[in-house]
Amino acid sequence: MEKSFPISPWKYALFATCILIVACNVFFFSCGVVTWGSAASTFGSYTTALIGSAVFGAAFLGVYVALKESYKYSVLYMFVSGLLIAVMASYFFTFTAMKRDLLTHFDERIRQLFEEKSHSNDKMQPIHSLFACCGLEGPQDYLGEENGALPASCCFAFDCSNPTHVFQEGCVTKANENLKMQACINYYCCMAIIGLEFMGILTAYYMGRARKYAKTKVKDDESHIND
Repeated sequence: MEKSFPISPWKYALFATCILIVACNVFFFSCGVVTWGSAASTFGSYTTALIGSAVFGAAFLGVYVALKESYKYSVLYMFVSGLLIAVMASYFFTFTAMKRDLLTHFDERIRQLFEEKSHSNDKMQPIHSLFACCGLEGPQDYLGEENGALPASCCFAFDCSNPTHVFQEGCVTKANENLKMQACINYYCCMAIIGLEFMGILTAYYMGRARKYAKTKVKDDESHIND
């Protein structure tokens, strides 16, 4: 006799797993795009965005499966999750291998942008605005120049009239530390998503099995009644 499984515990376990996947993916998506984009890797940014979108799609499919209690869609969810695990594993090993190079390239990019800046074209503005920093070592990098003046991007809300609005930390320190933190978040969230996808497959399997057994039991009961 086939062992039966109650649907509800596995249904709610799948639902909770998918919610956790979505939560982790928010950080994976945002931090991954910033990390690759800051290192001027357009391909890496788009790849991370596509993978993140696929994870969102699979998680919403899992939520639908849990609410619908569908055996057919649970099989589809397990197949999609298996593909995602393979894709995420490839991304994880690629990112691990390139992480140091990305951070080094970002540091070089900051220094290059500072050297190429001019009064009419402040190429450091995106870095200042994104990481709330100023210059390489601080505001003195601008104020120490001949006829030096702070660019508006070095100040909160682009208002340099208030000294408290001026970003005091240099981008070599703050931006690099910020990017390292985002790279670590992307790294650990990728690991968490892979683990949660495995858990999602497990819960979907048992929920689908319970649903299939419930349908079979109803048919058997109907057959006994007809007999």
